[in-house]
Amino acid sequence: MPDFIPVLIAAILGLIVMMLVFSGGFDFYGTGGKISQSSRTITLGEDFTISYSVGENTVSEFGGEASNGLFSYSEQRSDFDIENVGDVTEGTINLNTQNSNYYGNLMVYINENEVYRGAPNIGDKSISFDGSILQSSNSIRAVAETSGWKIWAPTVYIFDADVSVSYESRKSLTSEFEMTPMEVNSLSRARLLIFGTRKGDADLEARINGVEIFSGRTPIYIDFAIDQLQEGINTIDLTAGPNTNYNISSAQVVVFFG
Repeated sequence: MPDFIPVLIAAILGLIVMMLVFSGGFDFYGTGGKISQSSRTITLGEDFTISYSVGENTVSEFGGEASNGLFSYSEQRSDFDIENVGDVTEGTINLNTQNSNYYGNLMVYINENEVYRGAPNIGDKSISFDGSILQSSNSIRAVAETSGWKIWAPTVYIFDADVSVSYESRKSLTSEFEMTPMEVNSLSRARLLIFGTRKGDADLEARINGVEIFSGRTPIYIDFAIDQLQEGINTIDLTAGPNTNYNISSAQVVVFFG
């Protein structure tokens, strides 16, 4: 036997011993195998905002006399702007009719879309309309219907009105992450960590695969049931309650194996 063979065998044996000591041994995974003690950190996001705003704003006030007859005509018109028009869900005209001879109807148009036609009683009336007809810049017109054969006098409506809009704005986070069958089979714990600041009084809500795992305020450092996690794609949703803003600096899910 050549002299270097015993030396080579001793070196290989020494290397194997060192690997066993410092790595804790060799793991062989088969179907249904488990992962040795370790963890995995899943980053959901950094430096983002979760918010939900709802409310109502008055965007226009107008009024006066709208009349229409054989010898006279007048209408009332107002222009108004809306910020973040995409957040508007519905509009309302709060109409206060003070006087009328009811010779014809009163018509109200927003951006030339008719939103009301009728003969409102003296007093207050609320007229709702779909927010989809609104734009960043808008106009509203109140027009009296002609008095027709009553040529001795025009149709007259004397009124005050305001226009208000209801809005809803939501910023949420939906994040997906994948887990292998071996990871799910080896799960021992799962933890949600969210850090950030809050403005408002409502909670931050977290759902995994549609199931709520937390509702509260930052900072968040909680363990949740591992049976909420599944093989393949998992989805986590973060939302805020009404009129509350969360500025999130870091959001993570940590899963532990063993």
